[in-house]
Amino acid sequence: MAEYVDRYDVGSLESTQRRYTDAQLVRRLIGYMLRHRALLALELALLAAKTVTVLAGPYIYKVTLDFYIVNTPTSDGAWLADIIKSLAAAYTGGSTPGTAPLLLSAALLYAAVALCEWAATAAQLYYVEKLGLFVIADIRTDFFDQMNRLSQRFFEYGNTGRLVSRVTNDAEALKKVLDTGVIGLLADLLMALSVLAVMATLDLQLTLIALLLAPVLALMSKVFQRWIQEAWKTARRNVASLTGKVQDLMYGAKVTKALNQEARSLREFDAVNEQNMESQIKAETVSVAFSSVVTVLSSVMVAAIWYLGGGRVMAAAQTLGRLVAFSSYADTFFEPIQNLATMYGDIQNALAGAERIFVILDQEPEVREAQEPVELGAVRGEVEFRGVGFSYVKDQPVLRDISFKAAPGEILAVFGPTGSGKSTIINLVGRFYDPTMGSVSLDGVDLRDLGFKTLRRSVSIVLQEPYIFAGTVEYNLKFGRPEATDEEMVHVAEMLGIHDTIAKLHEGYSSPIHEKGSNLSYGQRQLVCLARAILANPRIIVFDEATSSVDPYTENRIQGALRREMEKRTVILVTHRVSTVRDADRILVLDGGRIIGEGTHDELVEGNPMYRRLCEMQLVDVAGHGL
Repeated sequence: MAEYVDRYDVGSLESTQRRYTDAQLVRRLIGYMLRHRALLALELALLAAKTVTVLAGPYIYKVTLDFYIVNTPTSDGAWLADIIKSLAAAYTGGSTPGTAPLLLSAALLYAAVALCEWAATAAQLYYVEKLGLFVIADIRTDFFDQMNRLSQRFFEYGNTGRLVSRVTNDAEALKKVLDTGVIGLLADLLMALSVLAVMATLDLQLTLIALLLAPVLALMSKVFQRWIQEAWKTARRNVASLTGKVQDLMYGAKVTKALNQEARSLREFDAVNEQNMESQIKAETVSVAFSSVVTVLSSVMVAAIWYLGGGRVMAAAQTLGRLVAFSSYADTFFEPIQNLATMYGDIQNALAGAERIFVILDQEPEVREAQEPVELGAVRGEVEFRGVGFSYVKDQPVLRDISFKAAPGEILAVFGPTGSGKSTIINLVGRFYDPTMGSVSLDGVDLRDLGFKTLRRSVSIVLQEPYIFAGTVEYNLKFGRPEATDEEMVHVAEMLGIHDTIAKLHEGYSSPIHEKGSNLSYGQRQLVCLARAILANPRIIVFDEATSSVDPYTENRIQGALRREMEKRTVILVTHRVSTVRDADRILVLDGGRIIGEGTHDELVEGNPMYRRLCEMQLVDVAGHGL
């Protein structure tokens, strides 16, 4: 099948071209945040509390300077001066405390405000981190759910490394969008507007001068934005390529050693690693350049405020307390802008990761469940192909006008050379793909109308390449039917001759299986997968070269056991081995995507030249004569 597959490459989704705007990405992230409304409301309340404490500090400076140091009291600070005086009077016991007690009271009040600011900031950072972890967990859950919903074509290319990178590296980068992006920008906006309002009440003229920085920064942001976006998009793409390369080299380590290609593998890895490093350096360089420009502009504006404000103080048009407070507020006002500049690269990096995740989440599966699916109660297990044609690539048909019926209790074999279309029949029975022409039905119901629940419950497929999940032997055997009893599990294992092997393991059926089943032989892994499919108790079971890696004695034993066990089930054997199909009730011979023969082993030996020729090539007895 593989040679015909129009492989759906996740790499084709790695373009630096933007598919979503920043605003679209942020809106989707806010949607995830709204799933945790209570936590989000608490975070907003803490932001408001932090803003109040930040605004309070410089105002205490102003009142202390104007009232108690330079003696230029103002009417707008009288209420706070009264509070400070009351505090000093309370612990001195006099109605007219001196300067020292007043300054001490102001210092204690400032310390109390600073403590409140610290507490609000610490709590705000804790809960934004917690909110971010909840959101990332939700996104990863949705991503994994999407992996289960996507059609088989999506996975044909072998994009595991890139997909792993998206659900790990890119998802982790998303936290910065929440910390410094959505919540951070909201906090900075709230702070900037609040500070700006206080600045305007202190000195409107200096406030207008400070605002001159805004259009300059907006222009610089516009210039740098495109460069930073493209740089971080490329960087994220190269991280995914690096992850995929590492995984590929790790899985192929044995082949690499066997062919003495360690040096070549290292060179290939170095090339990908260097490309990733260079893209990261470029992205960081552009981000730092933007941050530096903003810092210089902010410093120039602060210097201008001190120069102009100092002149007004000298001319007695302004108090020193107002200037100090205004300067402090100006620093606070510029801080969100500087934060944005400093973190802009990280935010774009995170948004690039968000986009890469949402591109996958927005992929539509080719095979979808019907809007009103048919769910069958008791399934008999009759499978029928009617005039089925199929193409992985347009104008390159793999199956042509395939029609047959497999009855309950029948063992039907699909036989043919490599590339004849055998595996495609498996894909259509499991509805991993839909036919291009004709229909495939179960008990007379088109699979396109049948509910996934009924289909997956009724059909088990044993693939040629055995896959073992991380976990115990029992976990793997009961994967398709966790509620199966231990007695049923042992019965199936004994039937297939794998029980003694499992019993010899250190913990028997509770023994953990190493990564990719490395503590079992290939044939043993194949038997575990076969037992897993049978234990799932399906009405239809499909074997794709499922006994290709077991010895003839074991294969003969398995076939005898299957004959007894599968009397009420539909069994479809897909293979190119004559020894596997010769005892089947009926054999379909495929070649070039067409059925060119049908019958029992003896009938096909007599009447089908291709079948007879393949028997002779595999040294199978033909017409009672030894080869």
